[in-house]
Amino acid sequence: MKKLIFLTGIILFSALAGAAQDTAELVSSDLIQEAGWNRNWQMNLPLKSGETLDRLGVMDSYLYAMTSMNTLFCIDREKGKVRSLSQLSASRLPVTKPFYYEKKFWFIVGNEVLVYDPAIGDFVTRKKFPQIGSSAECGLTRNKEYLYISGSDNRLHVINLDGLWQRFTATADNDSPIVSMLATDDIVVFATQAGNVVAMSPNEAEKRWQYDATGRIKGELVLDGNAVYVGSFDSKLYKLGLSDGKLIWNVPFHSGAPIRDNFIVGDEIIYLYNPLNGLYGVNKQTGQPVWQVAGGEGMICETLQKGFVFVSPGIVKAMDNKTGKELYSVNCSSVQRYATNTTDSVMYLADTKGRLMSVTAK
Repeated sequence: MKKLIFLTGIILFSALAGAAQDTAELVSSDLIQEAGWNRNWQMNLPLKSGETLDRLGVMDSYLYAMTSMNTLFCIDREKGKVRSLSQLSASRLPVTKPFYYEKKFWFIVGNEVLVYDPAIGDFVTRKKFPQIGSSAECGLTRNKEYLYISGSDNRLHVINLDGLWQRFTATADNDSPIVSMLATDDIVVFATQAGNVVAMSPNEAEKRWQYDATGRIKGELVLDGNAVYVGSFDSKLYKLGLSDGKLIWNVPFHSGAPIRDNFIVGDEIIYLYNPLNGLYGVNKQTGQPVWQVAGGEGMICETLQKGFVFVSPGIVKAMDNKTGKELYSVNCSSVQRYATNTTDSVMYLADTKGRLMSVTAK
């Protein structure tokens, strides 16, 4: 039987106290204890006047936080301490989601590639590529030899990392804009707005295979082992073989609405959102739904059997990834931001004012 963990007096007090001071608990200790979770730490990010916390992410031992003024905080996940911070760009200028490789963060701001080393708290590379135009939406990826950037000219620009010079460009046959890409040392795969998924050699513009979805593509490609996942405006989630581009699921998963947003591939479950039907938990092996949470927005973390889901406007639900049952809900009414963590069972919860809490779910 599912239970709703809700302490009205404590939540109300915390909300009122938060207006006067930022040291109030983001989620009360009583709620955390009732859920069987462990509170690790809470901290306050030193935000400027008018600055808000926009996004959180987990990268290795770091939790990164990006603000509305493009301030980057790199936080020690275990200790809850800011290791370094830096201004990535002028306020409001679009910055891509970071790509983490060999303990460094890679960003694109406009047509400039920034490489940030959180260990020293400084940029180790800044390089402009005028030929790519603005690449704020798609971003970049890389392997051990090349950097791959999607340009506003509908080309995939392949940059030699030794000297950062452009080796060649590639494009789809229909010249459709490139919206997502991934790279290994053996193969590169990119997706186009028109719905093409194209694989090529990493060091030359040689097409290996192509799969054409029946709808447009907007979200990210996701690589998991030897499989590539892609969502389409045709409402379907496809699972393709990395080596040959063939369907692994005979029947793609049908979400009932266009897939416009990124999805998360966990240990056994794919966490897939669409605005019409909420969040689905889809079995990776079968492509069949295990559960559906109306109003669910995204996955926070998971354990061996549970997936923890954020539900607007501030509920965390624990879903059984084996049986599909809802186990319990926790009222987290002050939480407005969260990180998606596929590394371990630690939740990172925050509000827009910079209060940030780490909790281990069980």
